[in-house]
Amino acid sequence: MIGNLICDRYRVIQVLNQGIFCRTYIAHDISITDYPTYVVKHFLPSDKIALPIKTRRRLFTREVGALMKLDNYEYVPHLLNHFEENQEFYLVQQFINGHSLSAELYPGKRWSETKVIKLLQEVLNILIFVHAQGLIHRDVKPSNIMRRKRDNRLVLIDFGAVKPMWNELLINQTSIDNTTVAIGTPGYMPYEQHQGKPVPNSDIYALGVIGIQALTGIHPVQLPKDPDTGEIVWQHLVRIDKRLALVVNKMVSYHSQNRYKSAIAALAALMQSSKINNINNIASSKNKYSSILEAVELAPELNKFSLKSRKLLAPSKKYFSSLKWNKKIKIALKNRTKFSTVPGKYGLLIGLIIGIFSSFLLMFISYLSIQKIDSIKLQNTQIKNPSTVR
Repeated sequence: MIGNLICDRYRVIQVLNQGIFCRTYIAHDISITDYPTYVVKHFLPSDKIALPIKTRRRLFTREVGALMKLDNYEYVPHLLNHFEENQEFYLVQQFINGHSLSAELYPGKRWSETKVIKLLQEVLNILIFVHAQGLIHRDVKPSNIMRRKRDNRLVLIDFGAVKPMWNELLINQTSIDNTTVAIGTPGYMPYEQHQGKPVPNSDIYALGVIGIQALTGIHPVQLPKDPDTGEIVWQHLVRIDKRLALVVNKMVSYHSQNRYKSAIAALAALMQSSKINNINNIASSKNKYSSILEAVELAPELNKFSLKSRKLLAPSKKYFSSLKWNKKIKIALKNRTKFSTVPGKYGLLIGLIIGIFSSFLLMFISYLSIQKIDSIKLQNTQIKNPSTVR
């Protein structure tokens, strides 16, 4: 495949993976002078997926629509082009120059708590945006998290596994109803995803496992599990703050109903556990869904999304901008956070005393200044009229 031209435009220079649902290549666009680098994905290759062309075309259109929802966010690759060639379907996405998190997570290497918290915060911010679009990534793992070279920020890639609905695939392939194809990576997939029934906090589980991997230096497939509960047993391997451990444990709960219901809720809990006072310096983004402050504010409302629902609906922009929504944000901020810029009663008393003292001091200095000026004027008068002194 190396050297082949796709659509007489994209020359393949590297094969990234050869999955069942998608083959991924790095390619140069030879139609542009400087040959920019892109990621080209062969969607549902016909030699791997035995589906009628109409079904594949319909799924491809749905996939394009899902990926286009991510175009206005800077921490996921943008969809640049999509086309059909010889009844095969292709996606062209932005190439992220950097290295994957796999290069930073190697056996025996333990990260500091501060570094792990920052990792969780950055990726949870991304998941807030992705889930708000009604999408589930399904394959959150170190190799799908890139550290971008130009700004050292984390970017979530490989959205070829993002499928709002895949029932048609399974119905055409098997006789099982009401389930979807199990997409993901062993060690990072929760139970329900193994069953082909992922929910939004399946992504939260995967991220929590990455956090444990970073803290312990042990790959998730090697981590022991409780034979009775299925929970990951890891806290005996490393000494960390109990509050952080509680947050991570809830992220990786075996049963989805015991996890955080949303990435926003997980982010709010993580922020509170790490005692961060200056939340504006933790993470920044141009997108309104991605700031930690807004995550805390919106948590009470977005936590109401039901995990039992197979369909996720993004909150409407009109609702976000309404006065009613703003009022709920203020109530959430008041109830959920302990941050305050209003001083206590003792602070007000001290400020009042200082203010009164300063006023008297200023008046005294002004009085002395006036007396000094009058004395100088009197001396000048005596110098000009010495006869008056006699």
